[in-house]
Amino acid sequence: MVRWLVDRYTRRKHGAVKLTEDELMAEGDKSNGVLLSSGYIAGGTLAGVLFAFLVIPWKAHLDDWQNWASAHNPFYDGPWSDILAMIPFIALSVLLYLVGRDVLLGAKSKRAGR
Repeated sequence: MVRWLVDRYTRRKHGAVKLTEDELMAEGDKSNGVLLSSGYIAGGTLAGVLFAFLVIPWKAHLDDWQNWASAHNPFYDGPWSDILAMIPFIALSVLLYLVGRDVLLGAKSKRAGR
């Protein structure tokens, strides 16, 4: 969805230049948003593997922690747990959209070119 929104913006931005479909795809593929989204995927994978190795020694205490969390934390296993998980997801999606439109990371390269 974010990629579609950024591609729509890119088409409007380059509308006066009359780029071909392949040139528009190339513009979208070299954006900072593609690099950031690739980092999201790779970083999540590496963190998952690292977490799996770190949890092995603590596996015996994991059930105790889950019991404590479900009893004392309303966001762990309640009706609000899914909504709480949406907050970082939405924040990362907005960040990705802003980077894809060159609002955040693209400003440096534009200022340096002046």
